[in-house]
Amino acid sequence: MIKIKRQKYRYLSLFALTAALSACGGNDNEDHVVTAPSHVYEVTLMNITQGQIFSPPALTTHTQGMKLWQAGKTASIALEALAESGDSSQLIALSGITSSQVSNAPMMPGDMQTWTLELASTDTLNVSLATMLINTNDGFTGFTDMDLSAIALGESYQKMLVVYDAGTEMNDEVALPGSGGEAFNASRAGDVDRVYAHAGVLTSHELSSSVLLTEHKFDNPAAKLIIKRMQ
Repeated sequence: MIKIKRQKYRYLSLFALTAALSACGGNDNEDHVVTAPSHVYEVTLMNITQGQIFSPPALTTHTQGMKLWQAGKTASIALEALAESGDSSQLIALSGITSSQVSNAPMMPGDMQTWTLELASTDTLNVSLATMLINTNDGFTGFTDMDLSAIALGESYQKMLVVYDAGTEMNDEVALPGSGGEAFNASRAGDVDRVYAHAGVLTSHELSSSVLLTEHKFDNPAAKLIIKRMQ
C-alpha cells in the first residue's frame, strides 16, 4: 500500500442505497413475461498508475446523448462531489440514469475491475463510468455517453482513459481525501470552474506544502478500458 508522509489514507467511499418499490394489482393469475437480455457486455477497468488510488468506480447506463461532463463546460454539483470526494451517489441519481453499478471498494494501482451489463433490446445502450483519483484535489477519469451498439458480438473495444480536472477546487495538494484532508467543498474559488485535461500533480520535492510523493504523479492516461460484447 502506498503511504503519504505525515498522513494516513482515509478512504471516502460513500455509497448510495437505492430501493425500488413496485406495486402489483389485478388478477393474481396474470402472466408475467420476463424478457431475457439480448445484449451482454463485459466492461473492464484497469488502474495503470504507479501510486494513484481510484475511488469506487461508478458504471451507469442512461438516455442517449446524456453527458456526465464535457471538457470546457462547468461541472455539475454531482460531478463535483465525485471529483472532490469520490462520492458517486449524486451522479448515479441524476435524471436520465437508467441503471448503475458502484464498486464496493477503491481500486489500488494495478487493480482491475470487471462489470457485466445485461441489457434488453429496448434498453438504452449508452454508458458512462467515473472515478476519482483520490490523491488529487478534484481529478477524475472515466468516459461518458459511449454507445455500445457499435460493438458487434464477440468483438472488443479498448480505450486509454485520460485524467480530467473538474475545475472546482484549487490544486493545493494539501486538502486531499487520500491524505485524510478535506473532501467536498461547495466553494469553487481559486479554480477555473470548467472541466479540462488534468495537468498532473507536483510532489513535496517541487511544492513544499504538497503531501504527495513521486509515485503519485501521473502523465496521462491513467486507466485502460476494455469492453467486450458477450451476447
